[in-house]
Amino acid sequence: MKGSCNCRTISFSSSQQIKAFVNCHCNLCRKMNGSSFSTYVVVPENEFSITGQSLSSFKVSEHATKHFCTRCGTPIFNTNPKLAGLIIIHLGAIDSHLEINPAVNIFCESQLEWVDKISGLKCFEQGLA
Repeated sequence: MKGSCNCRTISFSSSQQIKAFVNCHCNLCRKMNGSSFSTYVVVPENEFSITGQSLSSFKVSEHATKHFCTRCGTPIFNTNPKLAGLIIIHLGAIDSHLEINPAVNIFCESQLEWVDKISGLKCFEQGLA
């Protein structure tokens, strides 16, 4: 599995030994990523390799440190002391096509009420232009 930031200054690779593939609906993830929920792939830390000079870290809370590109702002991965030995990769930073789908939604007590209804929305191949 390979990935990068938007400006390609940071790149990473990991084995496909995925420990979890989750959609997180907690308020912290929504705030931290500016989205209705966040999707993560969790892999062993010892199978994750990253290169690039512009990686920065920000301790968001006692449970989360966000690692991101300082040039373009792309979130790359999170760490959590409760999940020692694991890297929580932001799905949007992964360039490889994954053959699996998220397996679980977590922190659903915070899930926005309309999220379950988005599969019925009208779809466009491109923007609304």
